[in-house]
Amino acid sequence: MAFSANAFADIFIDLTLDRSSVVLTDTIVMKVTVTGKQKSSFPEIEGLASFNVVKGGTASRVEFVNGSMNSEVEYIFYLTPLKPGKFVVGPAQVRIKNKVYSSNSVKLTVSKARNNQAGNKSRPLFLEARISKNKLYLNQNALYTLKLFMRERISNISLEMPEVEGLVFESLAKPQKYSTSINEKRYEVIELKYILIPKKLGEYSIPAAGMRMTIYKRNGRDSFFEDPFFNIGGGKPAYLSSNEIQLDVKNLPVQNRPDNFSGLVGRFDVKAKLDPVEVKANESATLTIIVQGWGNVRQIPDLKLADIKGLKIYQDKPQLNINKGESAISGKKIMKWALVPEKGGEYIIPSMALAFFDPEKGLYRELKTESFSLKSNQSADAGSSDLISISGDDHASQVKPKNNNKKEITRIGQDIFPVHTSVDPVKGLRQQEFFNRIFILLLLAPPFIFLALLAGRKLFKNNNKNRLNIKSRNAGKNFLKKVRGRDLSPEEIHAAVLNYLNTRFLLKGGLLTPNEVYDLLINRGASSETASMLKNSIAQLESVIFTGEKSNSLAQIRDELTGIVKSVDQEVK
Repeated sequence: MAFSANAFADIFIDLTLDRSSVVLTDTIVMKVTVTGKQKSSFPEIEGLASFNVVKGGTASRVEFVNGSMNSEVEYIFYLTPLKPGKFVVGPAQVRIKNKVYSSNSVKLTVSKARNNQAGNKSRPLFLEARISKNKLYLNQNALYTLKLFMRERISNISLEMPEVEGLVFESLAKPQKYSTSINEKRYEVIELKYILIPKKLGEYSIPAAGMRMTIYKRNGRDSFFEDPFFNIGGGKPAYLSSNEIQLDVKNLPVQNRPDNFSGLVGRFDVKAKLDPVEVKANESATLTIIVQGWGNVRQIPDLKLADIKGLKIYQDKPQLNINKGESAISGKKIMKWALVPEKGGEYIIPSMALAFFDPEKGLYRELKTESFSLKSNQSADAGSSDLISISGDDHASQVKPKNNNKKEITRIGQDIFPVHTSVDPVKGLRQQEFFNRIFILLLLAPPFIFLALLAGRKLFKNNNKNRLNIKSRNAGKNFLKKVRGRDLSPEEIHAAVLNYLNTRFLLKGGLLTPNEVYDLLINRGASSETASMLKNSIAQLESVIFTGEKSNSLAQIRDELTGIVKSVDQEVK
């Protein structure tokens, strides 16, 4: 549907949508057509805050009528609704020779997505969510699975997981890919698994998960070689949503709850070992306790060893190892103590207890380690020592120790250095005057040292600031040098983009999400077009990394990034 546009001189602008009523999972094609004799700026369109917008490209036409040249540029956009409701899209505005021209506005109604899982089975693309259990105890783990079924060629997948207060999703293994048949139709499947951990009680309606992607429609011609690249058309963005899931989370029972219960839920076992079991006094033995199992393993408590009289106890920092399997998260916590007896004797190492709730059996369990006996022998060197005295008398030149096995100590001579029996008073005054000068210099030195350090610090800051500014100005050149014309992996391109942004804007470093990149560029003065293009390019890169597949558009994304970086450097001073 098209609407009449405002006209100024020979300039006409028209905004159209391919539909006026859609559901949440649909993609709408929006076109902005600028007709006139002159070049215009890229259109800025109002009313798009509730949509995900992907630029689809441009098309231009030039015609001559009665010796006069007319030009027309058509901008194509794909809109995906983010929420249901009634919206007004537009107007679109362009600037031509310092004049702003506006188009019409269009009304659009977005309804909630249809949730018909039975009907999904006949669709070429659909997303399905499942949970291993719909009734859980607090902190009990459940397996949440997402499956993307597809009979179309797709790329640039971006996942939107549901966000629910009180529920934690933790990813497991990498996505699995396999084939299956539904109603005698072959589907390729991408399966993602998450562990869901409820942290609050109550009944939940877990919202649908979403996936954004680019679909390549088939032309209907079968290729002799069955190569999908011979019979696919241009890509079009799409959005899929899964079914909602109901979940009931109840509290752990109060009856028979152990006093030492810390909130650990799952299945666990405990092993303990003392090595060695016999040491000498002031030597150490090591007590090791290992707690392992599956469940909310990050809540395995640190066991406490009570004080034992006569033993020095030194505890190491506990070590927690997490293992993500195909359907569960398991863990092992290793705790160690060094036990050092102060004297000989026998020391009893008491047992320690671990309490947890077993959700499969619906009851509490308490495991105890065995107690150990540590024996300590008196050190061999702890007895009385043999003392040896040496006399200055010439007649007592040799003294024999009590131990006949030890060698005798023999006097070999007298001190050959002279002994001074008087003091030179003049020399003492000179020494006193020298030390007084040293003392005065030490008193005066701190202020001068402080001023010198302050000046040096200021100089270092200025030099460091200048170096950072130089690196910031050269960030774009270094990025282009690294990626232009090179066959890089999506991870390397993604890292290069983030390094450019962190260096260009003097950030502390770290991972930036596409939305954070958009906000950063807008705040620094970049245009909304440039910010949106960089945001979309980074999102496409993350989609390639997420799926683990090689994308045919990777080179195109890389080339687009070089142009975007140039635009950023031109717009942000």
